[in-house]
Amino acid sequence: MRILQVTSHLNVGGITRYILSLSSRLVHRGHQVVIASDGGYAQPQLQEAGAAHWPFPLHTSAEFSLPVLWAAHRLAERLKKEPVELIHAHTRVGQVVADRVSRWLGIPYVTTWHGIYRTNLGRKLFPCTGDATIVISAPVHEHIHRDFHVPEERIRRIYNGVDVDYYAVRPAPAAVEAYRKQSGIQPDRPVIGGIGRLAAGRVKGFDSLLVCAYLLQDVIPGVQVMIVGDGPRRPFLEDVAERLGIRDRVHFVGETQDIRLPLAVMDVFVFPSRWPEAFGLTVVEAMAAGKPVVAMQVGAIPEIIRHEVDGLLVPSEDPAALAQSIARLLRDPAAAARLGLQGQARVREAFNLDRMTDEVEAVYREVILCN
Repeated sequence: MRILQVTSHLNVGGITRYILSLSSRLVHRGHQVVIASDGGYAQPQLQEAGAAHWPFPLHTSAEFSLPVLWAAHRLAERLKKEPVELIHAHTRVGQVVADRVSRWLGIPYVTTWHGIYRTNLGRKLFPCTGDATIVISAPVHEHIHRDFHVPEERIRRIYNGVDVDYYAVRPAPAAVEAYRKQSGIQPDRPVIGGIGRLAAGRVKGFDSLLVCAYLLQDVIPGVQVMIVGDGPRRPFLEDVAERLGIRDRVHFVGETQDIRLPLAVMDVFVFPSRWPEAFGLTVVEAMAAGKPVVAMQVGAIPEIIRHEVDGLLVPSEDPAALAQSIARLLRDPAAAARLGLQGQARVREAFNLDRMTDEVEAVYREVILCN
């Protein structure tokens, strides 16, 4: 098959990692893959994997605008010369562009809904869900059926997958040590941490992680916190750490392209989100790396982690329970290691990249055959 993936950009984030891993596997299986986007850090990696990149100005939140309409027109003109069998759209702007191009040229398209989105007027009037809609979890499935009235027969639930073999390989000791020093992490002291965009608002829950660290300071002396990611909420979080008196033990290390490095430094991975998460890709990646995970019981997280089997779940908005579970693992390295190994086995069984690619390929074939 010749497949066009459409996304707003290729910068740091879960959607980019999804497109990168899926496209790499599709190329490996003999498909031709093209990505239309506004570019970003992952562009060289995609091209190294054998996928082509078509630059289009899609990095905008204004889904119905002249620049987006012009990008759709330009993309349609290029597709007349270099046709594809199917379009797979990921972000909202990508979905709108794919819908326009599909209507103009008759090319079938599939969308993946990577999140839970506001039911604004534009989405209600022009849902742009495609000939088939892939959802990444049960909450997203329920969301698009209830709020956007997508028929059940057009919805395909396919969990995100990761390359377990990639995450299971610990980076070279020298690289890990260099990253630890660069991040200001002290050796021989326990490290807990989380990964995610420091977006505006309270949804990601990193402030709960800081409160948790404050509660842990007398129970686990010297515990350090690593927050991987960046965004507009960082100054607020730095102020929270300052007011709690733990700023010297909280390390904001910014974004990284290879999250295996911070994971290698962490003793326990924490997912403090208070929002009904659409999936939780960083949770799966941490589990694939063999890290013990403590996560808030929100959204799709209980679909990933089985409590006390391959991770620990705690109620949302309960920093005390979060601190208690983290302390338990830091005090019992054998139990932490066991949960890490069982979490890795869980990902290998249920959230591996080959399984995801098999199921996405099946949707592609189904849609092409029906058009």
